[in-house]
Amino acid sequence: MTSARCSRRSFVSRSAALAAAVTAVGHGRLTTLAQEATPAVPDVGPLRVGWSTIYTTPSWMTETQNEIEAEIERLRGLGLEIEFQVFDANGDTATQIAQIQTMIDQQYDICLLIAGSATALDQVVGSAHEAGVVVVNWDSLVTTDQLTAKVNTDQIEWGRMTGQWMVDQLGGEGRILAINGPAGISVSEARWEGARAVFEATPGIEIVGTANIEYNEAPALTELASLLAANPDVDGIWCQAGAHASAALKTLQQMGLPLVPITGENYNAYLKQWCALVPEGFSSFATAQVNYMAVISLDLAIQAVAGEPTPSYVDVPLPMIDDDNVCEWADDSLPDDWYAIPQVPGPAEVDQIIAEALAAEESGATPASA
Repeated sequence: MTSARCSRRSFVSRSAALAAAVTAVGHGRLTTLAQEATPAVPDVGPLRVGWSTIYTTPSWMTETQNEIEAEIERLRGLGLEIEFQVFDANGDTATQIAQIQTMIDQQYDICLLIAGSATALDQVVGSAHEAGVVVVNWDSLVTTDQLTAKVNTDQIEWGRMTGQWMVDQLGGEGRILAINGPAGISVSEARWEGARAVFEATPGIEIVGTANIEYNEAPALTELASLLAANPDVDGIWCQAGAHASAALKTLQQMGLPLVPITGENYNAYLKQWCALVPEGFSSFATAQVNYMAVISLDLAIQAVAGEPTPSYVDVPLPMIDDDNVCEWADDSLPDDWYAIPQVPGPAEVDQIIAEALAAEESGATPASA
């Protein structure tokens, strides 16, 4: 594995030169650069890889599955023999625990994991680790460290920076709605932890309504209609997810209310609406939970199976989307419910991201988060 360092900002703020050097495909996975830039594949035998996720129905999960499958096909093309299985728990934590146990019993080599509970999976994840299964967890994390690695953006920072933008936008005073994801999901709880700390430190900010909503636009539309009917005079809407932000903006328009500042995510429907409204004075701020964390996780897991040194944590930087660059993120060629990303790292860059995380860990340094 190469030890060369690359800029952790490179793949979220790359010039048009990189965008021209890669080719977009329908599911959002971008193949990379020249063939000679592709790093060597570890020499490992046939691999059984399972992806355990709490559900696959949201479009973000569909996109993530496409990312994994595209990377597996790339690796198969380079000679790796990989058997891949998706384990969809359909929203039930007990089912997810049983499915991970199945991977243990069937001697899977790799368990890729998006957890439906921060704590309930700890025991079975620890059992998988003890049984020799390489477990790499990203996005929604478990509490236990008895696994191979975790890969994530800084979710507390997600909430902190979006919350601070809202406070600054309102001049430190205003009534806001706070829209979170499902209760008990680590991603949602961490984002709210970061935002709430900012709001509580700002005496002029009053939170007049909160909600926990699945990361889908349909239920968010229903909930936002109720919240805004009860609070039509809000000054801002802090949303931790793009589907929520899209629902908030549509509901404001449908109810004829002022288009107050909103925070969001790289949900394409929202990005397109936002881009169109910038000339009219609408202002927003967003970031992204990048799907290619799945590719980083898979490649790290394969390196671990091969006995290569790997980091226990990879911190993936959060991009910043604002009024100045939103139209670069909005993509008319993708469906509304897609999570648009203008540039993503190719295999060589993924390898370097992992190497950088390992180097930071070995030196005792905290990985950069921006």
